[in-house]
Amino acid sequence: MPTKILIALDASETAQVAAAHAICLAQQQTAAVRFLVVIDYGSFIAFEPNAIRLLNDDARQMLDGWMQQAAGVGLDASTAISETTAEAADIADVIVAEAQSWGADLIVFGSHGHGGMHHLLHEGVTNGVTHLSSIPVLRVAMP
Repeated sequence: MPTKILIALDASETAQVAAAHAICLAQQQTAAVRFLVVIDYGSFIAFEPNAIRLLNDDARQMLDGWMQQAAGVGLDASTAISETTAEAADIADVIVAEAQSWGADLIVFGSHGHGGMHHLLHEGVTNGVTHLSSIPVLRVAMP
């Protein structure tokens, strides 16, 4: 039974479905949840000078909404915004590192959710997390 569930998010509909599913699972298991957005700064900064501020604002707004939902059902919840770096240039690496650092025993994210704020759910990221992680991964598809 999971006790700490990391929920990787972007703005896609699939990610939102996965987050709602993870909240239900956390309620059933009395697990803590952490909502995570990974910002791939390298993909945006060259095109938009205000990209860092805009991306952080969008991520914070989305995370605040999920925190309210989790708190509304009595869950122990937290949020994190992480970013790609020279050492961890791949979004999948960042997700796995965050899950390990927080002590997650389950990673949840949507599958087949292309687009979205940071392309988090691109199949390359999905497969990367599944391949890199020693922590169990739950891929949630659209109903």
